[in-house]
Amino acid sequence: MDPLVLQQETPSIQQFTEAAISIFALVNPIGNLPVFASLTEDVPVVERRAVFRLAASTALGVIVAMALAGQVLVEMVFHLTLDEFAFAGGLVLVVVGIRRIVSESPGPRPAMTHADSRITLAVSPIALPLLVGPGSIANVMLITQHFGRLYAVLACLAGFSGVFLVLHFSGRLYRLMGRVGTLAVGRVMQIFIVAFGVKFCFRSLVSIFQLSGIGR
Repeated sequence: MDPLVLQQETPSIQQFTEAAISIFALVNPIGNLPVFASLTEDVPVVERRAVFRLAASTALGVIVAMALAGQVLVEMVFHLTLDEFAFAGGLVLVVVGIRRIVSESPGPRPAMTHADSRITLAVSPIALPLLVGPGSIANVMLITQHFGRLYAVLACLAGFSGVFLVLHFSGRLYRLMGRVGTLAVGRVMQIFIVAFGVKFCFRSLVSIFQLSGIGR
């Protein structure tokens, strides 16, 4: 069974796993470890973990909200077909993935001062836009259109379980992998994201051509 047909269906284990992995890859907590380290280098370890937990919880809340309400926005507000949105969403994934692959490594970010709010830091820039951006939002809405809200939310929970683990052990992982290692893993993940985007675009175009009678 093709994992990316444009109709709601009960996903197989493989399809569900692919959806969860795509969410984790787009959130890209490993690739963002150097940025997280620079943003929180002056924050005590206990407070740093609290900041990361709040950031991950905020990002998960945004993603789940889009899984639940995104389809309503697409169909009822913007009056788009599933194929049209799938093609646009696939393009977003391709562009976001390519930009992250070819972009230079992020430079050092200013450390948070004592006057800065821990909550503000967790929400922005860590949760938004570092963890959740246009690519991850488009991705979860596409998953919702294929498999329905329930499985999209479950895929979000599965994908973010890995995000929570990475952020909880971010200090150890960064020391173990180093800056080069974390950036390399992040780039590899983006290659898979580009592949997901290409497949979304291809399947949506096939469906559009079939509906319009082109190629018959």
